[in-house]
Amino acid sequence: MHDSTLQTERFTGVLKFILPILSFYVRWFHRSHWEGAPLIHDGLADVPPSGGLIVASNHVSGLDPVLLQVYCPRPIRWMMERKMMIPLLNRFWQRLKIIPVEEFGGSAALREAFRHLASGGIVGIFPEGRIARPHGRIQLFHPGLAMIAARTKTPVAVFLLDGIPPCGNPFWSLFRRSRARVRLMAVVPPPAVGEESAWTLKVRIQMGAALGATVDSDGKGRIEQITSG
Repeated sequence: MHDSTLQTERFTGVLKFILPILSFYVRWFHRSHWEGAPLIHDGLADVPPSGGLIVASNHVSGLDPVLLQVYCPRPIRWMMERKMMIPLLNRFWQRLKIIPVEEFGGSAALREAFRHLASGGIVGIFPEGRIARPHGRIQLFHPGLAMIAARTKTPVAVFLLDGIPPCGNPFWSLFRRSRARVRLMAVVPPPAVGEESAWTLKVRIQMGAALGATVDSDGKGRIEQITSG
């Protein structure tokens, strides 16, 4: 079913041009594959075909946002730390409508994320904030994911990525062949305001179990308490 939100969310600009190239690249060079619910025209099965949505995933390489965008039939606006945005590519970042996050003071990024979600768009977040080293870990989440979801009452599509070998530089993974695998774990309802910490802990534990990964303790012993109980 198409609505006005979907009509305004068609791929445009540079993303419309490069997406077929990226699709061929990840499927041939990285031998990527999708596991789980089948892809459908208006979105992933179990993922709302329209309306605001947050896409979140574990972070294993610089290839991650490319993989997720290729397998998501709606355009994703990624939140990205300003220090990771190579200045030489500034015009490229702008055309992709990346939401830059400043190291100190991210209020402008939050306002833009809120605005985009309210308009029915998708915002992409890697809640760990950095690539997991060594691989096989679910790190602590930055508070932004749960806070944005709670304040905007937006569901979160939690994806799982694996099959990508570790590289010293995040961008080297773009040039090293892999057998990347993309899975949708669940579409999770947003937390109630005040329940962000418990919601975050639950999501991290579920991701760790699905990936067979170690879940870093939050320093309060809550991982050990829950898994042993």
